[in-house]
Amino acid sequence: MSLRWIAIAGLVVSTGFLGFALGRESAFAADLAVIPRHPHHGADISKPDAEKRLEEFATGPNANCTAWTDGCRSCGKGPEGVFCSNIGIACQPSQTRCSRH
Repeated sequence: MSLRWIAIAGLVVSTGFLGFALGRESAFAADLAVIPRHPHHGADISKPDAEKRLEEFATGPNANCTAWTDGCRSCGKGPEGVFCSNIGIACQPSQTRCSRH
C-alpha cells in the first residue's frame, strides 16, 4: 500500500517538474481569466432571423392557444399571466407549436 502512495506522490511531483521544464507554471481553474458574457446586450447573434420569444407565442394569430412548446420548454396561460418551464440541458428548440387550444 505504501508503494501506491509513493507512485502517486511521484506523479504529482513529476507533473510539477514537467511544467517548469516546459517553461510554464502550474495553472489552476481559479487562475484562469473570466470572460464576461452579455446575453442581453444588442441583437441575438445566434439567431439572426429570431422570431418572437417563446413567452409571446400566444399573441396575435395564436391568441386562442392556451399551451405551447418548442420541444424544450413548455408554456401556458394562467390566471396570473404566461408561465414557462426552464430549458433542459443541451436541448435544441424546434419550431414553436400550440399543444392545447
